[in-house]
Amino acid sequence: MRILLVEDDPILALLAAATLAEHHEVIGPAHDVTHALQLAADQQADIAFVDINLAGHDEGIALARTLMARHGMTSMFVSGQVMSAHANTDAALGLLRKPYAPEDLTHCAQVAQALLDGQEFSTLPTCGALEIFAAGPPPRLPMDSAHEAGK
Repeated sequence: MRILLVEDDPILALLAAATLAEHHEVIGPAHDVTHALQLAADQQADIAFVDINLAGHDEGIALARTLMARHGMTSMFVSGQVMSAHANTDAALGLLRKPYAPEDLTHCAQVAQALLDGQEFSTLPTCGALEIFAAGPPPRLPMDSAHEAGK
């Protein structure tokens, strides 16, 4: 799975990238919205792992919606901003709450892959730091349709 990693904390970004790279291809990490959108335009990812608070104002929520609209890319929030995530469950598959252990991030990627493959969230094993949103985002668009929707 190709994961666009969006995290503004350089240490967390490097640790997350190293953890995910054991089993997945990591795009980024992107440290802000502009960089994330550039990477999304240049490289096709299957999902984005998005921190909600990128510059102090919950920019990750709008980013998740933009990634879906422009690129047909689903997101998973990776954040300590639990209330913001819960208020915007339509924008992502779920939330991996910070702080998390490396194995939680690995589990999150496995669950995300299963969800993208069409598995029902109720059948997936959970961990304490990961919450899957029941409604979830709209289904992923084929890339041609996603590019047309973003124009």
